[in-house]
Amino acid sequence: MSVNAMKVRSLYESRTASSGGRMRFLTEMRHAIGVADKNGNDLRDTAGNKRLGERALRPEQFSLQELAEGIIGASWRDYFDPARGGSMSRANQMRSIVESGNPGDQRALLESTGIGIDPTAFLNINTFTALVGGLIEVKILEAFQNPDLIADKLAPAEPTKLNGQKMIGVTGIGDRSKKRLPGEPHPRAQFGERWIETPETREIALAVDVLKESVFFDLTGDVLSMASQVGEELAYRKELEVLSTVVGATNSFRYNGTAYNTYSAAKQLGIVNEITNPLLDWTSFQNDVLQFMRFEDPHTSKRILVRPNTVLVNPAKLATANLILNASTIERRTGQGATPQQTANPLYAAQGAANPFGGQFDVITSPLLEQVCLSAAADGGLALSQGDTDELWFMMEKGKSFRYMQNYPLTVTQAAPNNYEMLDKGLVASYFANERGIPAVISPWHVLKNKGS
Repeated sequence: MSVNAMKVRSLYESRTASSGGRMRFLTEMRHAIGVADKNGNDLRDTAGNKRLGERALRPEQFSLQELAEGIIGASWRDYFDPARGGSMSRANQMRSIVESGNPGDQRALLESTGIGIDPTAFLNINTFTALVGGLIEVKILEAFQNPDLIADKLAPAEPTKLNGQKMIGVTGIGDRSKKRLPGEPHPRAQFGERWIETPETREIALAVDVLKESVFFDLTGDVLSMASQVGEELAYRKELEVLSTVVGATNSFRYNGTAYNTYSAAKQLGIVNEITNPLLDWTSFQNDVLQFMRFEDPHTSKRILVRPNTVLVNPAKLATANLILNASTIERRTGQGATPQQTANPLYAAQGAANPFGGQFDVITSPLLEQVCLSAAADGGLALSQGDTDELWFMMEKGKSFRYMQNYPLTVTQAAPNNYEMLDKGLVASYFANERGIPAVISPWHVLKNKGS
């Protein structure tokens, strides 16, 4: 069901009859489309990322033209007709004046009067552009938070105010405890310093412009489609960067001031976390679990307790991984001398009730993982052949190996261009989408890379 001009006008007039009514109307509408709570506060997750709540209305139910008519009234054409530039030009000029005196204060835009323009019309235009901004924000967030994307699963957001930082820790005590005879002093625990340096963050940004023609000719679908593409493009860029870090195409791990590759087939920092281990059956998982059990702390040489719970595979091995982990019975065949998989006589078969690793791992994949593996090194890829790409898979303890060092989450704000820019381009409003962060390797001790050969 669409939200037509009469419905918008009725609700708008009932709210603006009282003080602060425009702000109340905007709050109610933003809550209805799912970008704010009942008090107008943005909805966020534990990492500070904006999220969408329950929605009574969807952006597709709105029409820019009917919104303009419902909020601004019958005179809306005076402001959005491409052949009439004066009225909108004055409104934009007044908006710039108000915003310059009240930066970032949306309430001022809904309560301050204009100069040289009908005050009511000025406030109505600002209410209209703020509501359109909410619709655009919904479409950007919908695309940015596509459930098929796996970047947030592999590298959870880590809020930070720093542009690259040194994460400080301490080394373990080591093997210092020993049997103490009567009268002997206690052995002293001593700690050493350890730190990880994360790379500098970067910002990615795109903007959506709403033209007077978009409102006048009711090009609502075009505007919402563009907003959705903005969210998709920002998410796509982040996804590729995270996957490039996870597969080791981008090596950014610095430990105690020394740069290391994320994965190594030779022992470094107490571990070997790149092995040849084709994904064939449950023994492939066993090989990885045993390899994790042999990981050592680089300072104390003590075994590290890792609990792997996630398997990342290329699309070609998704069915294989699920078949292995979801198998209801396991059969192991051996011949004389207990050699596995013998077919000659004598043949011994032992059956188990279920996969020994069933329920322990989440299996995830992405077509973009395959793209990163195939892409050239200059494009942030591994430059592998299709065969080697299909065989490449990873096991990790999710959330321990990688983090997305996030300065600020995806934010959609309305720009405040000057009067000349607005008049020259025929703009009603511009909406900027920005996010700043960088994927970083936190612990190569919690991830294992498997090659087919």
